[in-house]
Amino acid sequence: MADWKDSYEDNREFHGQFLDSLVEGCGSRSKTDAPPVAPLRFCPLCHAAFIEDALLSAHIQAVHGPQHIYLKVNGRIIRDLAWAERGISELRLVLLGFQNAMVEIRGPHFRQSLSVSGDQNLKWLIPDRFEGELSLRVSPAGANDRQFTLYSWSLPEFRRDALDDLIRELSSKDLSEDGVPDIIRWRERIGNLGILERRYLNGFFEYVLAFYLESQQQSHKSKQHFEDAFGLLLPFRTNLAHSAQCVLGLRMNSFGVLSRAPRKSLVAASDHFFNQPFSADWAAVAQSETVGPFMTYADDFTIRLVHVVSNFYASDSSICKEGLSALEFHPAAREKNNEDKLALLKARFHRKAGRALEAYASYELLRYHPQFGLESEIYIHGKSRA
Repeated sequence: MADWKDSYEDNREFHGQFLDSLVEGCGSRSKTDAPPVAPLRFCPLCHAAFIEDALLSAHIQAVHGPQHIYLKVNGRIIRDLAWAERGISELRLVLLGFQNAMVEIRGPHFRQSLSVSGDQNLKWLIPDRFEGELSLRVSPAGANDRQFTLYSWSLPEFRRDALDDLIRELSSKDLSEDGVPDIIRWRERIGNLGILERRYLNGFFEYVLAFYLESQQQSHKSKQHFEDAFGLLLPFRTNLAHSAQCVLGLRMNSFGVLSRAPRKSLVAASDHFFNQPFSADWAAVAQSETVGPFMTYADDFTIRLVHVVSNFYASDSSICKEGLSALEFHPAAREKNNEDKLALLKARFHRKAGRALEAYASYELLRYHPQFGLESEIYIHGKSRA
């Protein structure tokens, strides 16, 4: 079974690339045999993922209401952090539902403030071929400020190996002991942190804290920390971050991020299952009972789910059936996100086996699902019973 070390950033051509690049697909440095990375656009307000800006823009207006602020850099809508690997050619601020806003732009040697309205390209405010860190604060009247951080051309120091080693050590320790995880202890172990290093460490701390709170039956508190961890870690392109992103994506039903799993891993089967139509095939990979599917800690339900989804594509359907039955009786099966995943898995399993009535019953549960509703409606109305 392929592990997370097989993913693209371990190629020497990607040495130093630890953050999402705005270069389309981030593929300009890769070898021909390196797996491509999907140029996903994540909603700045939730964790929905899209492959086109037009779809993301439509989602923002339809789901998040009439008032919103977003920043488009080099043709890409960003969340709060981005790296313009080849410099900044567009810095377009869009105000939806706001008459105007005060904008402050800061760089290492300059600061600009002005009032902005509507849709404006602010590229003219920064020096030509600007390199370094750029921060923008947008302050609309009567609403909260939005803060954006951009890196143009170069990135600051990022001690990936040292951070990853420390995160693995402290995560294992905190999740195996009874004490509450302590962020101060985490920071003291690594010393002075740059802005990206601090964000990376904070993201994994939120990840560990969320699982700790969940283990203490504090699900309401853990939910917010899971969401915070996802938002903090999304821009990072390390193996450890990709593993955490996939765990969180499966838990939160934000399936687009699963494309970052290694192509031949068990998690890649879940990417294929949740992001491709029913009829799409996937070559099953050998499963290991001793090696987990993730580099990072994951809950028992998510680990079992990944194995069952991989078995969905195996030739022996009895293994998938047995695993699916066990998942239905799992204590976490009644959580809404898990109910949706199980409904889709049951619907497709029965459909694949030719059991139309059972498939119909499971698809009924997904008729109004934002991602799987169309597939359900088509099946329910008899347009596709294959």
